[in-house]
Amino acid sequence: MSEINLRALPSLQTYTNSELKLLATVAPARRYKPGDSLCEEGQSAFSCFVIVTGEVDVMKRFEHQEQKLATLEAGAIVGQMALVDKSNRSATLIAATPTIALELTRDVFERLLEAHSRLGLRFQHQIAVAGIRQLRVATAKLAEVLEVEVEESPSDADIMENPQRRGALLTVQTALSEWDMDLEKVDLHDFEIFAE
Repeated sequence: MSEINLRALPSLQTYTNSELKLLATVAPARRYKPGDSLCEEGQSAFSCFVIVTGEVDVMKRFEHQEQKLATLEAGAIVGQMALVDKSNRSATLIAATPTIALELTRDVFERLLEAHSRLGLRFQHQIAVAGIRQLRVATAKLAEVLEVEVEESPSDADIMENPQRRGALLTVQTALSEWDMDLEKVDLHDFEIFAE
């Protein structure tokens, strides 16, 4: 696909030409029309996606409705936890515009690591960094919700009726599920380390 320029993607700018060539070989490019699903919440997760062109909406089910958590643009790497964890997808990814994404499967990633490939090691590093960022965002969102609760003391129903609060809580829930954590069982003091 001649229109793919991996070097232009911010998340891949430090990769060498040989690493980009290997990535293009081992992670096939897939085209999605607006409304097409890259993956579905609850499905078995076995790959991650590098958004090459277009935009992708991150959707989360809540009370039989889908809530948009974020829109990802070219350069975003999403679903990385699938490379190291065999849990189900925590959200749905929907192409918002015509999109091209590379799909890197867990099997290929594991073979890259076994071969001590620099590409595999780079993705491993990005998974760790993305996880830390995701937990930091979740911590900030949780702090927003808790601050409102302290100030206003709303009921759970009031929180969930407010789209911003609901979105914040769904973001937290999604981030925590990526790390096999449950909001009901989280000690809020544990989150202080991520806010630093």
